[in-house]
Amino acid sequence: MDRQTPTRKYATTPGTRDILPPESTRLLDVQAKIRERFRLFGYGEVITPALEYSEVVEEPRLRDVSFKLFDPDNQMLVLRPEMTTPIARLVAQRLRNFPPPYKLSYVLPVYRRASVGRGRSAELYQAGVEVVGSPSPGEDAATMALLVDVLDALGLEAPDDYAIVLGQSALYASYLRHAAPEAAPELLAALAAKDLVRVDAIAATLPDEIAAGVRGIPRLVGPAADGGVLEEAERLAGGAPEAVAALENLREILRHLDAYGCLGAVILDLGLIGRHNYYTGAVFEAHAAGLGFTVANGGRYDNLLERFGQNLPATGFAIYLERLLSVLPEEIDSTLLVLVGGGLEGTRAARVLRGSGVPTLHLPEDLEPGAAARYAASVEAAWICYPVAGGGAKLAPAKPGASFEAVNIEHVAERVLGSTPQAASQGAGR
Repeated sequence: MDRQTPTRKYATTPGTRDILPPESTRLLDVQAKIRERFRLFGYGEVITPALEYSEVVEEPRLRDVSFKLFDPDNQMLVLRPEMTTPIARLVAQRLRNFPPPYKLSYVLPVYRRASVGRGRSAELYQAGVEVVGSPSPGEDAATMALLVDVLDALGLEAPDDYAIVLGQSALYASYLRHAAPEAAPELLAALAAKDLVRVDAIAATLPDEIAAGVRGIPRLVGPAADGGVLEEAERLAGGAPEAVAALENLREILRHLDAYGCLGAVILDLGLIGRHNYYTGAVFEAHAAGLGFTVANGGRYDNLLERFGQNLPATGFAIYLERLLSVLPEEIDSTLLVLVGGGLEGTRAARVLRGSGVPTLHLPEDLEPGAAARYAASVEAAWICYPVAGGGAKLAPAKPGASFEAVNIEHVAERVLGSTPQAASQGAGR
């Protein structure tokens, strides 16, 4: 009897994809630039396992979206759905004998089972920081200033290209505990889901003087430099002591942001309280022009470390790198050069070019100029070069029909790295 080979789908799993050059190169370049900014601010990079015991992740929304599997001892494991909780575990386990605060960074993927499609992925490339061990509003401002620094360093400009939206999760919760404690859980769940229609429906069941604050506080939005937003919030909060303290915390953060020189990139939104239960104070999101998803989010989570036996306050943020890539300005022209053929002369030329700092892709086989131009286009190279005996070379922009110029191989680097390739006159081949 003939054996049947089972049919298999040789494809990536739902919500994942292969990343090819040049996108992969750009992703790695962006990661390198972000690492540079993180190090400039004094953060040390950590790497945590992709797999965690399921007990590590307690927050219900995160557990619901986690990929789950079992180890040989039948212990349930999850692929990390985010990085904040693994870093909290790491701090409690590995750094308890070192003095806080701990300033840690990461550039790692996370994995989420739900919400695949419509621009979302099951495998998310993230970069972020966590500051553990300081309750200072200055640290909240410092992480936001670092996020602004990263976005600026990558070529975005506020307010045209992006804005940081800042809220305070403790403000609304404190007001509700004071004014409408029985309705508080449902109202907070509705606001976390950004469902203001539901907020209004619940408010309609409350006394008018309370309903005004329930409806009004989440709708207070305006530039961070405009003190009127916080003044109106204080009026609506009606003197609830903890709510007033939360507003003062926001004012202190804004004073630090002003000192950092990035207040103009920030918008206040007192309806922003964060989607995760562990947020306890300031929360923020980065929004980019023309994108329907946030490119970064973060905030303060002062109680999360208690689960791991450490009473340490913390704050931080995560950047979604693929979303960020989609809004970054176009890269400058490539300096990649395709060196074609030449035998031993070509091998020597490749060594000289790379030693001069020219990114060089050497093809040992001879190709005629048209085929070389098509190949160069496929790898997004900017130049084509043919070695010539005696240390010479013929160089042209990687465009069909471009004219080649005779140059010394030692001068190719000056030509390639010192200028942008321009369209040459049509015509000559090699």
